[in-house]
Amino acid sequence: MNLTEAQIKLNSPTDIITTVPLLLGFHPECSLVVVGLHRFEVRCTFRVDLPGSADHIEHLYDLTPQLCRNECDAAVLIVYGEREVAEASLARTALRLHAAGIEAVDRLRVTDGRWFSLGCAGACCPAEGLPVPETSPASCEVAVAGAHALDDRTEVAAQLDPAEPSGREAVARAVEAALRAEAGIDWAEQRGRDLHAVDHWLGAGELPGFDDIATLGLALGDVDVRDYALRRINSGRFPGNRTDLWVWLARHLAEDLAAPAATVAGFAAYRNGNGVLAAEALERALQWQPNYRLAQMLMASLQAGIPPGALSRIGGGLPCGSGGG
Repeated sequence: MNLTEAQIKLNSPTDIITTVPLLLGFHPECSLVVVGLHRFEVRCTFRVDLPGSADHIEHLYDLTPQLCRNECDAAVLIVYGEREVAEASLARTALRLHAAGIEAVDRLRVTDGRWFSLGCAGACCPAEGLPVPETSPASCEVAVAGAHALDDRTEVAAQLDPAEPSGREAVARAVEAALRAEAGIDWAEQRGRDLHAVDHWLGAGELPGFDDIATLGLALGDVDVRDYALRRINSGRFPGNRTDLWVWLARHLAEDLAAPAATVAGFAAYRNGNGVLAAEALERALQWQPNYRLAQMLMASLQAGIPPGALSRIGGGLPCGSGGG
C-alpha cells in the first residue's frame, strides 16, 4: 500500500496535527497547510509559506483551485507560526474556501510544541493550548502506509544531493565503457537488454552498482525505455514505486545524463503521494536540463494540484514486456 491508496480518516485535532508531517514528508514551519477532505476522508494535502506579516496577507497563496480539482467538499486548516500572521492566514483562507463552497471544518495553530483551536471554545480546547502528541491512530495508519517525516524540507532536498565524488567518477567511467560496448550491438538487442534491466532493478531488493547505474542511466535517455519505466511504475507492483532506485541513479549520474532519472524519480514519488520529494526531484531535473518536456509537464501538474491517480496514463507506448504488466 502507498499513500495514494490509504483511506485516512481524521477523527480529532490530534489526528490531524500528528498526521500532517507524515503526509508532507517533513515538519513544517512558518507554513499554512490545507488538508482537503471528501466525505471526511483525506483527499489531498498542500502547504504554502506564510507571508512575512499580517500586513502582507494579500500575498498568501490561494489553494482553492487545487482543492476544487481534487473534488474536496471540506478542509482542515493548520498554520505553523506566530499568532497574528497565523490567525490572519486562517481567516483569509477560510473565506476563500467558503466562496468556493468548501467548508473549513477546523482551524488550528501549532507553535512551540503546542496546538490551539480557533474553531472550538470548549473545555477540550483551552485558550492556553495543548501539547502536540507524538502519535495518534491516524498517524499510525499513515506510517504503516510507508510515510515518515524528516525534520525540515532541506532534509528532503538533501536526499537528491550528488553521491560521493569517487562513486560518480566510477559511474562516469562505466558510462564510457558501456557506450563503447553498445557501439557493436544491434539496436533491437540493445533495446531488449535495456527493458530487461528496468524490469530487473524494479524487482530487485537492492540498489545497483556502478556498472548497472551506467546501464540504466543510458537506457533512460531513450524516451521509449523511460516511458516503459513509467508504465511499470504505474502498475503499482513495486514498494514505494522504487523511488529509491531512481533517486540513486540521479545522484550518481553526471548532469548531462541525470535529468531522465530525476524525472522518473519525481514521477515515482508523485504517484506514491510524496509531492514534496517529487517537486525536489523535478526541480533538479529542470536545473540539469531546463527544456526536458516531461519534467516540465509533471512540475506543472504538481503545482496545479493534479491528483496522483491522474498520471496513470503517462508513459503510453511500449507494452510491458518480459516483466509482465
